[in-house]
Amino acid sequence: MAWIVNLWTIILLTFSNRFVWTNETQSNSSPTLSVTPSPSASTKPLDYFEKFISIKLGEKINLSCTNRTWSTMLFDTWELKNTDKTCRIAHSNSEPPVNNCNDGRTITNTTEGRSQLYIPSFKYTYEGIYICETAFQRGSHKILFKLSAIVQPEISGRIEYSTTDNHYVAVCKASNGKPNASISWSSDENVTEKVTYNWNRTFTVESRRIIPYSTSMGNVTCIVSHPYWNESQTYTIPYIRGTAQEPNKLIYWIVVIACLFCVLLIIFVTSFVCIKKHLADLRNCCKSTIPVATAPTKTQQDVEEVEPYASYVERVNSIYNSSAELCNV
Repeated sequence: MAWIVNLWTIILLTFSNRFVWTNETQSNSSPTLSVTPSPSASTKPLDYFEKFISIKLGEKINLSCTNRTWSTMLFDTWELKNTDKTCRIAHSNSEPPVNNCNDGRTITNTTEGRSQLYIPSFKYTYEGIYICETAFQRGSHKILFKLSAIVQPEISGRIEYSTTDNHYVAVCKASNGKPNASISWSSDENVTEKVTYNWNRTFTVESRRIIPYSTSMGNVTCIVSHPYWNESQTYTIPYIRGTAQEPNKLIYWIVVIACLFCVLLIIFVTSFVCIKKHLADLRNCCKSTIPVATAPTKTQQDVEEVEPYASYVERVNSIYNSSAELCNV
């Protein structure tokens, strides 16, 4: 019985080895097919990135979505979502180019054959989101750009004096900047800050530092930082005692002088009116004490005219009477 079992074992091993050799021979002899998948089937999941970029007004810029050249690219498309409109710029190997922005922004190629978005002169209306998507034979690339304008602020400063609180106030201002500037002092004590959003989409930052009157005053400096500059700017605020650098005190003296002028003017006008009135009264009084020569009346004139004749007649009558008396004797 043992030799029968061994015989069957040998037969089974022989058939199994032959079957394995036959399968290997058939698999090695079959031809290999090379199939190139379609671009949509071969692309991997998108590589997605986000970038934040600040651009100076009036500056030109080139945005690149990928470093690949057009020899391996299939298409390059940009979706521009700005503050005033939304438009699309695209370029493809198989379709006509698209550009409905019509404002100077366009897709250009570098000397190496790379695609990029060209912006000739950046302005406020170009702020927004720029979505770029590029596809190539074995993958795709997508970047979201967030573009914002950057504007240089204007620095100014002054020293004010408060007569009510008896202290100085150093004022440092960074006007019309974007984004808003940062202002610092040598000491952060008694410092207040106010940020104002302007109509032209810029910011004005005003920082005020209170300086006690007992402090020895001199030139005060503030430090202004902004992305427009590579380094912070140091601004010196000059202090000149008794000049326009103390506007509150100057206004006080202007009010005092104006009040004194008004008082003097009132006194002068009142005195002039009183003197004029007294002179008029004195002139009327003098006129009343001087006798007035009146013209002779008609009766008096008649009497004066008749009086010489009457005296003449009286003398003649007296002579006649005397003569008559002599004759009667």
